[in-house]
Amino acid sequence: MARLTRIAGRAAASLACFLVVTQALQADGKVDPEAERYLKDSCRYLAGLRSFTFRVDETVDDVADDGQKLAYSDRRQVTISRPNQLMIDSTGDTTDRSFAYDGKNVTLLDKEHSVYGTAKAPDTIDAMLEDMHDRFGYTAPLADFLFSDPYRMLTEDVTSGTYLGLHHVRGVKCHHLAFRQKTIDWQIWIATGDRPLPRKFVITYKREASGPQYSATFTHWDVDAKPGDDTFELKPPEGARKVSFIEAHEAATSSRKSHSK
Repeated sequence: MARLTRIAGRAAASLACFLVVTQALQADGKVDPEAERYLKDSCRYLAGLRSFTFRVDETVDDVADDGQKLAYSDRRQVTISRPNQLMIDSTGDTTDRSFAYDGKNVTLLDKEHSVYGTAKAPDTIDAMLEDMHDRFGYTAPLADFLFSDPYRMLTEDVTSGTYLGLHHVRGVKCHHLAFRQKTIDWQIWIATGDRPLPRKFVITYKREASGPQYSATFTHWDVDAKPGDDTFELKPPEGARKVSFIEAHEAATSSRKSHSK
């Protein structure tokens, strides 16, 4: 789950890979079978969706130099059409930008600085996400949930997992799961019933001072969405300046850092 550590600025494959990970977890004996089952069910359901939309309300902790923990909030609207279209609109305390992928190119618009950049991209969401990270150091928000095999991405570095029972997220009954990795702990709440969608996700950065957290609440799921091709066309506003993709990414990153001071 390496990408999870980079979600929100620091931070969803093949059947063979899926089975290798599953067998490793079972052989280790440290992952509760119930936790594994409910996570696998949710990821399998997500992987089976062709087009869907959802909204995420995030809270990100930032620890000041004097040790005070500060919280910042953002909202993201995600639209995905597999295998090769993605749109993410982000607004809030630390971001004001849009990211679009149309199967051929990616465009990143930093609204605060009125700049945008484009780049050629591979022809699938999976390959595009990997390419953006490798070439530009850019990780799309909530990337692990956008890959065709979110289970593999989420469990990549898991060392243990626990099933914590039934709890509620905004009135929705959910299975509450907790997992551990070397540098982070994370929890996920998955809706019960025939649509086992993620409803909440929390990361604790346990090796950082004061244990800051990233928290995301998923709402407004539409698993029957039918977005048109124009949904994934990002048209920069009048007066926006075109720069390279990496410059647009750096402008947005600089903006985040200034907000956290």
